[in-house]
Amino acid sequence: MKAIFLSDAHLRSFADENYQDLLSLLKQQDDLDALFLLGDIFEFWLGYDHLVFAAYVPVLDQLHRLTQQGTRLYFVEGNHDFSMGPYFRDTLGCTVITEQALVQWDNRNLLICHGDLIHPAPAYLRLRKLWRSSFVRFLSRLVHPDLVWKFGIWLSDKSQQKRSHRQPYDPTPWLQQFNTNALNDSCDLIICGHFHVPVRFQQHEREVVALGDWQTRRSYAQLTDGQIRLLSYPG
Repeated sequence: MKAIFLSDAHLRSFADENYQDLLSLLKQQDDLDALFLLGDIFEFWLGYDHLVFAAYVPVLDQLHRLTQQGTRLYFVEGNHDFSMGPYFRDTLGCTVITEQALVQWDNRNLLICHGDLIHPAPAYLRLRKLWRSSFVRFLSRLVHPDLVWKFGIWLSDKSQQKRSHRQPYDPTPWLQQFNTNALNDSCDLIICGHFHVPVRFQQHEREVVALGDWQTRRSYAQLTDGQIRLLSYPG
């Protein structure tokens, strides 16, 4: 069996290299059993009942092609893409996960999450709750989707500017603490995104993998016959 795990593509424009490379990777997957998208695949996504943002139609078409050929699709919401809406659930038949989930796959017990809740700041938790609230969803229905898109991209730009001024850091200590806190969960492999740094280690007889990001590193993971590997595209 073959599964791919990918996060933090931050797709925005069809012309961007990270967008084109992701389309190329997806087009090559004719034997893929499962695709796990672990959040921040889109630079901004707020799901509507009857429309999707036009910029994402090419990648959504590829996801639809994969599901039509039998690939199972999982999507863990990130801090840039949430409230995925009926397109993912109904059209793609996707399993949407809001925080984290235990999934049995290929004789492995997986704990999958985006990673934004592994070491969150209190202010972020408040903002996260607000963005996912019924109040924000109600407001988004009162505003034209083009304006919602522009506002979401503006917020994403501000977030990226802030991140670009941060010193590089190693998320391993946070991941180790998260793994220790998860000892009661019956999993043998934790996979997350969010940190934009690829990390892999073994602790408490459990593997922990942070995917890095697709946006700049083109890093992802592949689980084949129970063995997990961190890879980079095109390899």
